[in-house]
Amino acid sequence: MEELEKEFNLLDEPWIVVRTRGNVTQEVSLLDLFAHAHEYRGLAGELPTQDVAVMRLLLAVMHAAFVTDDIEDRDDAVELWKALWENKKFPYEVIEQYLEEYRERFWLFHPETPFYQLANIRQAMDSSDKKAKENNSGKEKNVKPVARLIGELFQSEHKSRLAPMRIGEGQSSLSYAEAARWLLHLNGFDDNAAKNPTPKGVGYLGQLGLILVEGKSLFETLMLNFVLVDQWDEIFADGRVAEGAFWETPVCGIIENHIAQPRAQKELLTMQSRRILLKRQNGKVVGYLSTMGDYFGEAEKAILINETMTGWKRNEKIGFIPRKPDPEKQMWREFSSLLGTGENEDVLMPGVVYWQKILKDEGIVSGTIRLKMIGAHFKGKSATKMIQDYVEDTLDISADLIESFNKRWVLEIVIALGVVDKAVEELGNLAARIVLIDGYSANKVKKETKGNKKKIRDRARKEAREQGYAELNSHFRQWLLSINANEDKVADKIQEWLNIAKSVLLRIGDDLVNDCGVNNIYIREGGMDVFTAHRVFIGSVVKELGGGAENG
Repeated sequence: MEELEKEFNLLDEPWIVVRTRGNVTQEVSLLDLFAHAHEYRGLAGELPTQDVAVMRLLLAVMHAAFVTDDIEDRDDAVELWKALWENKKFPYEVIEQYLEEYRERFWLFHPETPFYQLANIRQAMDSSDKKAKENNSGKEKNVKPVARLIGELFQSEHKSRLAPMRIGEGQSSLSYAEAARWLLHLNGFDDNAAKNPTPKGVGYLGQLGLILVEGKSLFETLMLNFVLVDQWDEIFADGRVAEGAFWETPVCGIIENHIAQPRAQKELLTMQSRRILLKRQNGKVVGYLSTMGDYFGEAEKAILINETMTGWKRNEKIGFIPRKPDPEKQMWREFSSLLGTGENEDVLMPGVVYWQKILKDEGIVSGTIRLKMIGAHFKGKSATKMIQDYVEDTLDISADLIESFNKRWVLEIVIALGVVDKAVEELGNLAARIVLIDGYSANKVKKETKGNKKKIRDRARKEAREQGYAELNSHFRQWLLSINANEDKVADKIQEWLNIAKSVLLRIGDDLVNDCGVNNIYIREGGMDVFTAHRVFIGSVVKELGGGAENG
């Protein structure tokens, strides 16, 4: 019987999508990836979130294979990392020997231990459903269609996507290789549809604003995210037998399993947010069963901060909690949460960035660091949360900025960005005033907003702010890369940025005034005409950013 046969071992079968030096994508097996990681540019799956899910699996293998109980402190950890880095490729024999030991656990289909799945999920779901039936809410568990597994489709069982990225058979079945990738993605980023017995939040990775470091090759990227100590320089527990990766420990069949935050990275990186079982037919995956798996309570998210791939913000009740991505903010505007300030206790830098700081202080890495932010943005509340969009952005910074003795740079940049935020607000205020003087009087938007002045102002303010940040985006990135933290004077360089921002914002303000209808510029609204509103804007921006109004 097909359901009982072992099939598709992830160690040998090609399933991970990589991009070669020649910019070609290809599927490789888990063993092949580690043998040739230095030859690949990076992962190249269907979605950035899928690549993160696969990367965390690869990192778990590294933690399990390389970290032993001989790694007792920060110095040991740095020495291990440096030896691997200077080798410029993975010691394949070590990886191969480790993975072969657990070969039986890497079968995608297996009668007892299918990879990242629960073989007896039906029995576990039926057992859990007894409580639900007592509340008259028990429902028969049906196999979900492949369309719910594919992250690209954002498709529910009851609604079809209007413009799907796949058509025909591509929505009803998957190759084993595709299914393996989407299995990892579903485990990390599933929405709140797993309602048996009750939803406990979206998948674990969907709760994070994922931050990672991107290198020049897949080997470098994996190594730069191979974090061995926490922000207090304490090593993680990967050398201990008690805490293991998914394939090192017995499969947990408990549905809705409240767990403590793992101290071992290999356990956290392979956390099972969902209990899943893929269904196959004629060599294709045609559906799956899914229900709740492991989850943290709010307190567990903040106690140890063992997660290295997210930023943190302070919660007044329980301490630091993961900082989720904001789809309306470019990555540079989250600068304080990326690098911290040393002064601002409301944010904490991601562990992966702290690790780069250690590597820079030790003289192991130098040059430019590329940080990447990836996340899923959900809409809805509680049990109705569904993925609305995915977030991806990058930011290049000089490694010098994160050195311990250069922390003043970070603090001053954060302060300067806060000042620019206030100037952008003034641009929004100018647009809100002008639209009532010009647009509202000229009837351009009156009909659309049914004469609601607040809606008119709010829309104009929002659009102007978005334009301001969009035009500041490339300027800030270029300025940030131009910093020589060891030679430039902080005050002079910060004022250079403020002058750039002032020039950009004053020019946008000029454009808003110039776009006004000639017959409306002297109309007064709220005690101001266009010229008065413009003068107020210029004065406010100059006050915030310094200097004169030579650009206005």
